Amino acid sequence: MSQDRPSLDAFGGQLSERVRSFFTREHVFRDSSRTCSFERLAEELDRRGAPWFDKVFELEEDFGGLVRRGSHPKTPSMALGLFQLICLGLDSPGDEEPDDDSALVSSTWPMARLTATGDPMVHVGLYTTEGDLYINEAGRVFLYTPMLDRVELLSGSASTFLERIALEDHARRAMRHHAATFFMADDGLAIAQALGLPIINEASDALVKHWMSPDVLVSRLPPASASGSCRTRIVSRTVEDLLLAARALTKKHPGARATVETYLRGGRERYDALRREGIAVDE
Repeated sequence: MSQDRPSLDAFGGQLSERVRSFFTREHVFRDSSRTCSFERLAEELDRRGAPWFDKVFELEEDFGGLVRRGSHPKTPSMALGLFQLICLGLDSPGDEEPDDDSALVSSTWPMARLTATGDPMVHVGLYTTEGDLYINEAGRVFLYTPMLDRVELLSGSASTFLERIALEDHARRAMRHHAATFFMADDGLAIAQALGLPIINEASDALVKHWMSPDVLVSRLPPASASGSCRTRIVSRTVEDLLLAARALTKKHPGARATVETYLRGGRERYDALRREGIAVDE
C-alpha cells in the first residue's frame, strides 16, 4: 500500500461516508508501517509493564497507523495507535518531572492517571499539534491539552470519535457562521423533538449524541469536568435557528445559562440575540 495516498479501505472499523469524505479531503490515511500485529503490541506493552486493555488492541487493529501529516513528519496533526506513537519516538522519557497537581498525571509511558477519578489511561494518539489522545479501559476517548492542563472526554469509542470530528467539520463547512452556543443543561433531546431533528446514530453513543438538520446541529456533550453535568451545544446556520433551539431548551430549563464562542464568526451576533431574548449568557 502506498503511504503517500489516502487508503479508505485499509481501516478495520466501520466508517460512514461522511468520515470517508473527511479523510479524502484532509488527506488522512493509514500508514501500514506504523501499525503492528496483536503479538507485537503485546510485546511492547509487556516491555513497559503496561496492562493489556482490550480496547487498546481493538483500536490498533481498526485504526492503528491512521495519520494526517503535519508540517513535519514527526509532528502529525492527527495520529492513532500506540505503535505509531512508538514509531514517532513518543515513548522516550520526558525531561520534566510529573506534576501531581496536573489534570493528568503521567507514569511509565504509555500509562497515565486521570487525577479527577484515579482511572488509568493509555496514550494512543495525537489530535492537533497541541493535544494527546488517551483511552481508559472501557475505551472512552479523552483529549489532554498540556498547554491548558485540561482533560476533555470526547466520546465512548474511537469510531464515534472519528465520526464526531467528521460531523463537526461538515457543520463548520455547511454553516459559515458556526460559532457554537453551550448550555449547562442536559436536554439536547428536547430540542431535537421540538425541531424534528434526526439523530446521527453513527456519531452517537452512550456519552455523546448528535441531532442534525441542514440548519442546525445539536449535541449532547459529556461534562467539562468530573463533577459537572452533560452540556448541550447548538451550532446553527442563522441566529433565528439558534433562537428556535434555545427556546425549546429554556422552556424546560428556564434558568439555564449559555456560553457563546464570541471569538468565532457570528458569535457576537448570537450573544446579543440571546441577551435580547432574556437568556442568561456568560462572557
